[in-house]
This record gives sequence, C-alpha cells and structure tokens, in this order.
Amino acid sequence: MASIGDQLRQAREAQGLSVAEVVEQTKLMTDQIHALEAGDWGAFAAPVYMRGFVRNYAGLLKLDVEGVMKGLEAELGQVKPEVIGGGGEIPLRAGLLDGVMLHFSGVKWRAVIPVFLVVGLAVGVYLGREEWRKYKSTDPLEALGSGLNEETLVTSADQLPIELPDSGAARSQ
Repeated sequence: MASIGDQLRQAREAQGLSVAEVVEQTKLMTDQIHALEAGDWGAFAAPVYMRGFVRNYAGLLKLDVEGVMKGLEAELGQVKPEVIGGGGEIPLRAGLLDGVMLHFSGVKWRAVIPVFLVVGLAVGVYLGREEWRKYKSTDPLEALGSGLNEETLVTSADQLPIELPDSGAARSQ
C-alpha cells in the first residue's frame, strides 16, 4: 500500500492540480505541501499541525478523510520512536525564540495593541505635562549668569598687533 504522502501526491496529480494551486486553496506553505507529500513528518512543529494539514489536504483532494487519517496513524505507529520521541509524539523544537513565540501565540493582539496604545498615550500626556510644568516654572535667563551686566575689559592681549603706515610718507608720494 502507498504511503499517505504518496496517496496525497498521486491524488493531486490525478486531478491536475499544481502545488501552487493547492497552496492557494489550502493556505498552507509550499514547503509544508512538499513535506506532506514526502511523508516528512518531522518537518512539523507538533503532531496536531501535521494531522490538521493532512486532514485539510485530503479534504481538498476529495479523498476519504477518515481512511487517510487511519492510514496516517498506522504510518506514524511504524515510525521509529527515536525519530519522533519516546511517547510517539514529534518533539517540539526547543529554543529561546521558539518558547517566546509559543508564549505569545495565544495573545489576542487585536485587543492588546489598542490597550498598549492608550496606555502609551496616557504616559506620554503625563510626561509631557510634567515637562511643560518644569519649563514654565524655571527662569530661562537663570542659567546665563552675571556676565551680561559686567563691563567688558579690553587688554592689549586681546588686540592684534597692526602697524599703522607712516602718515608723512603717504603725503610725499
């Protein structure tokens, strides 16, 4: 019997569908379609995604979805445990970025972003008012010091040594 990936590929080719057409109709990525058709189950982050993708893909191809899912479970049962983990589950990719992304994947951003914007606006208004209050309460001439009221002292060190032409020599010419 053909593997699940082979069944999916053969059904797609029999219906004359290209991978690009399947991608557009299922909203899966091209590499996910290729992984499903190749039976590369380790390419998926979790078994639930893989099973959902197979179910959607089989439904698009109008295959017997329940039969395909039973075949998938049988095929996954034959995979060596060290390939997919001791409990029969494909291990999640581990890493700091993956953990952070998993944590934030459940956030409802359409509700959170407006809250952040309102809080940011409130903080900005508060800090702006405080700065304006400080600006209005200080004397702008306070930092200038007393140098403006003192008399300017000019010494010979401040002047350039310029020799004046002899006034008598200029008249004789």
